[in-house]
Amino acid sequence: VVIKRLPKTRSGKILRATMVKIADSEAFKMPATIDDPDILDEIKEALQSLGYAQG
Repeated sequence: VVIKRLPKTRSGKILRATMVKIADSEAFKMPATIDDPDILDEIKEALQSLGYAQG
């Protein structure tokens, strides 16, 4: 999956575990320190177009 940007915290850490949970259709908690929460929806839509994140 190619996306334009990655979800990051305000300190610049990439939310790898959250992306894995989205891909595996598992529940995840929105981190309070996320810089741009809208990117998680974009990632979910991109994964769903490939048959992942169906939950």
